[in-house]
Amino acid sequence: MKVYGAIVDMTIGQVARLAGVTVRTLHHYDELGLVTPRSRSAAGYRLYARDDVARLQEVLFFRTLGMPLDDIAALISDPGYDRSEALARQRTKLEREAGHLLGMIETIDRTLQAEEEGREMSAEEMLGVFGDFDPADYEDEVRERWGDSEAYQQSARRT
Repeated sequence: MKVYGAIVDMTIGQVARLAGVTVRTLHHYDELGLVTPRSRSAAGYRLYARDDVARLQEVLFFRTLGMPLDDIAALISDPGYDRSEALARQRTKLEREAGHLLGMIETIDRTLQAEEEGREMSAEEMLGVFGDFDPADYEDEVRERWGDSEAYQQSARRT
């Protein structure tokens, strides 16, 4: 076995268990060229090196954010792709989502408390957590994902 940094070559089963995905998922990612193991064992098993694990981490971050595999492949194979910049953007999106989710949890708690106390909530108390949505925050992402589609073009004409 070879050592790459602190990661020793790992089998597909080891990587699948650590990542919480199936071996079939890793085979699929390999077929798509998303995450291709660096080598194979004498018995023909896929062996993942540190760089392969880092690439899988990127793919899983993008998947968690809802990005389709084709889009991920196009993005990370782009010569101008910058891993650090992509991770920073993902972090910002996740922080925004986490803030929104925490606000929803707080609203649920206040709603439960109001129901227990038999108190009515104002419309602002009930719906305020949903009012912070600004479609402009997502325009670039929407244009990037669906800008070439007929539905996007039609929607853009209407708005």
